[in-house]
Amino acid sequence: MLRRFALLVTVGALLLTPMTVLAQAGGANAPKLDVPEKIKDFGTVPQGEIIHANFQLVNEGTAKLVVKAVRPTCGCTVAEYDKEVAPGRAGLIKAKVDTSAFTGPITKSILVLTNDPETPTTTLVVKANVKPYLEVLPRPIVRFNTVRGEAVEHELKIVTDDAVDFKITKVTASVPFITATIHPLSGDELVAGKYKVQYGVKLILSEDAPIGAINATVTLHTNHPHAKTVKIKAFGVVRSLLHVTPGNLQFGSVEAKFKPGRNVIVVNNRKEPVEVTGAKVDDPAFTAEVLPIEQGKRYQVTVMIKPDAKPGVHETVLHIMTTDPQHKDLQVRIRASIK
Repeated sequence: MLRRFALLVTVGALLLTPMTVLAQAGGANAPKLDVPEKIKDFGTVPQGEIIHANFQLVNEGTAKLVVKAVRPTCGCTVAEYDKEVAPGRAGLIKAKVDTSAFTGPITKSILVLTNDPETPTTTLVVKANVKPYLEVLPRPIVRFNTVRGEAVEHELKIVTDDAVDFKITKVTASVPFITATIHPLSGDELVAGKYKVQYGVKLILSEDAPIGAINATVTLHTNHPHAKTVKIKAFGVVRSLLHVTPGNLQFGSVEAKFKPGRNVIVVNNRKEPVEVTGAKVDDPAFTAEVLPIEQGKRYQVTVMIKPDAKPGVHETVLHIMTTDPQHKDLQVRIRASIK
C-alpha cells in the first residue's frame, strides 16, 4: 500500500510539472510594478526650494521586482531608490528637484527601468510652479542685438509679493562691458498688485563691447532674507560695422582649368552708406571682382582661380577696399590646393 501511494505522488508531480512551466511562461510567476501616483504636482513653490518627491513602488507580482536603474532627465533632479522589492511589498524612490535655476511652471521626468516583463519602463513626473521671492519683470532675460560703437539699454523692474522692505546692495556682472544702475520706483512706476518696495534696473551694454556673441550673467545682491541674489541672463550679439562672411575662403583641392570660384559678402551695419571700391588678392593665381547687391549696404566679392595658376598649395589674403575710414582694408584669408 505504501509503495502504491508513493507511486501516485510521483506520477502526480510529473503531471503538474508542465502546468507549472506554462504558468511561469504566461507570467504567473513574475514581478508586476504598480505606481499608485506617477505624477506629483507640488503647486506653487518658492524659488530655491528643494522639492522632495517620494514615489511608492508596489510589487503586485509573485516574483522579486528588481529596479535596474532610475534616470532623471534633468541635472537638477537626483533620486535614491530601493533596488529590490519583494512580492506583495512596496519600495520607494526618493527624488529631489532643485528649483534654484527655474521660474514658472516646470515638469521634470524620471525614467524607471525594472524587470517587470509587461512594463519594463515607467515614467514618473514632478510638477511645480516656481515663484521667485524677488521677481524680475518682464522676465530675467535680456537680449542685446547691436553693432559695435552703439550703447544699448534695457529697463527691468524688481518686485515682490512679500511685505519685506528689501534693498539691492550691489550689482555685479560676469563681463566688464555690461553695467547696471538701480533706482527705487514710485508713483505711476510701481507695478500694481505687488509690495510697495520696488526697484528699476537699467542694464547698459557699453559702446566698446567686443564683436561676437554675448552670454553673460548680471547678479543683483540684496538683503532679502530668502533671496540674497537675483540673476539676470544677458544674451545677444555685437556685430561689426562692416561684416564679411565667411571669414575665410577654403577652396579645398581643385583643378585650375575649371576656374573654380568662391564668394564673400560684405554687409554694412551702420546707417551711413559705405562703398566697396575694389578687391585684390596678394597671390597672382587668383582674381577678385566686386558686385554691388545693395549700393552702400551689401556687396558680393567673387574670388576665382586663374586657369593657368601654378599647381600646389596656395595660402594668401584677399583685400577688400572700402570708403569707411576705420575699415579701409578688410582682409580674408584664402587657402587652395590647386592641381
